Amino acid sequence: MPVYGDSALLLATVSVELIAAAIFITIPLALAFVRHRRPELLPHEPRLLGLLALFIGLVGLSWALDVIARLAPEQQLGRWIKIGTILTAIAALALIYPTVRRLLAQPSRQLLEVTNANLKAQVERVERSNEVIALSEARYRLLLDTAAEGIWTLDRIGRITFANPRLADLLGYPVERLKGMTLLDLVPEPDRPGILDTLQSHRRGLSVRDVRRLLRADGSMIPVQLSSSPMLDKGEMVGILGMVVDLSELMQAQNELRQLANELEARVARRTEAYRGTAAQLASALAQTREQSRTYGILQEMSDMLQTCATPQEATQVVAEFAIRLFDADSGTIYTATPDSGGFGMLYQWGVASESAESLSMHDCWALRQNKTYPSSLNQTGLRCGHLSLGPTRHCSCLPLFAQGQSTGLISLRRAAPFVSTDTTASDELQRVQQLFAANVAQFLSNLSLRRSLEEQSLRDPLTNLFNRRYFNEQLAIEFERANRARTPLALQMVDVDHFKRVNDRFGHEAGDRVLKSVADVLTRSARSGDIVCRWGGEEFLILMPGSNGATAKRRADEIRRKVNEQVEIVGGMKVSVSIGVAAYPEHAVDPDGLIDVSDRALYASKGAGRNRVTVAVSVL
Repeated sequence: MPVYGDSALLLATVSVELIAAAIFITIPLALAFVRHRRPELLPHEPRLLGLLALFIGLVGLSWALDVIARLAPEQQLGRWIKIGTILTAIAALALIYPTVRRLLAQPSRQLLEVTNANLKAQVERVERSNEVIALSEARYRLLLDTAAEGIWTLDRIGRITFANPRLADLLGYPVERLKGMTLLDLVPEPDRPGILDTLQSHRRGLSVRDVRRLLRADGSMIPVQLSSSPMLDKGEMVGILGMVVDLSELMQAQNELRQLANELEARVARRTEAYRGTAAQLASALAQTREQSRTYGILQEMSDMLQTCATPQEATQVVAEFAIRLFDADSGTIYTATPDSGGFGMLYQWGVASESAESLSMHDCWALRQNKTYPSSLNQTGLRCGHLSLGPTRHCSCLPLFAQGQSTGLISLRRAAPFVSTDTTASDELQRVQQLFAANVAQFLSNLSLRRSLEEQSLRDPLTNLFNRRYFNEQLAIEFERANRARTPLALQMVDVDHFKRVNDRFGHEAGDRVLKSVADVLTRSARSGDIVCRWGGEEFLILMPGSNGATAKRRADEIRRKVNEQVEIVGGMKVSVSIGVAAYPEHAVDPDGLIDVSDRALYASKGAGRNRVTVAVSVL
């Protein structure tokens, strides 16, 4: 036992130490009492608080035992007390260590705030993308609902999943009633094997266009032209998109042609009976009838060939060929309406090109003004249309094209012989043939334009008119396979408008849309022939550059960044900047998804380095 000197001093020291130890031992009891009475005062980590209180109590107990050990008369007892004290402290540390370690491993509050801010920014980008997608879907829905032709979508087994109002009106069913019906329910029994063959062709990825009969709700049948294509997802058919064109009017016209032919045959029979004794007159009547039959047969042949044409260029070549056969027109021009200018532009021409202008307005042609063939009588031959430059020995007949309630184009036929003569019967017959000829051409070109418009809408972004993500993914797979097969490079640029959210917040979404259109215009004008520019989503764009490596793509990205800085502004001269990430195959990625991923990471590196810059991805080789 150590000697402390004066006994009074020893007693005072021991008393103070025992009082302090008692206070330490009392702290756990006080915390337990407060926890029991007022739990809201100690709401966080009750286990850690309990272990901390236990540790303080053990420290107080150890202190008290140490004081007792110093006062113990036997040295052996003091030694055992000290050993007990040490073991007690070690046990307390062992109990509190796992909980303290777990608390230290938790992320800091600053890191949690940064993560929360990033998640909030991603949610905002997704919401803006959803708004754009919703607008695009609304426009697409409006186009489908107002289309003049029937449109439907089918599932894999031929069950209708969507039908537009025109189709419902055509078949006489409510739209909701059509949904769930199968294609086999709408065709007569003899036509069902052909429908099954069509479905099999779609499963092989083929498009089909043919003439079918569909059953209406009242049991009647309507002739239609059915054009359908499979909708593919990863190479597998997930549905069918179809367009239904009513052929009733065309069939009616054909019936009229047949009735007219029958009438002509009857006329021949009557003339034969009336002029049996005059062989010359009979021969003339037979020749005229054969010519008329040949004419209407040519019209029918032209109509059949037009149904097989896939592009306006093919259709106009067919029209020119049959115009030569029907009207001996050695020259001609086919015009189509140009809505942007309000006039008509040249679509195709044959023969002498200088006899008619390349473009014209409604007031340049008497046929367009009157909406009928011009000239239609000898009295009109002296007054020629303003778009013609004909010599005195050349003659013209202008046929207006009229479809869907509006003027859609013009066919200008030219030859050496006049199109009207003193023989009013022959002139009237020629004008009837010309009207049927123009009606068939106008109807087919209108249907073809509608189909192409629908296809274009499904591949374009409605705001910027750039290709959308669906088209880009298809082309990326094609170009990647081509680059892999030919061992040529393939580069990708990912472009992001800097601080675009600030533009929307400060100047409004209308200003943001103008910025996106302007940036898209710069990207389009900067692209080479063969490059594919698309809007990836929100303020992000992608540029696919076949044949370019990383270095070339970097130089072109710097040019794009500079042009955007110089040419695109918000308001009041405030300039817009972009950040660009560049990646290339095979330098930085070995598959299409990897190419997009590394370019995206390079873009984020540009934004992280201060924006308004170009970053090339790190090579994987």
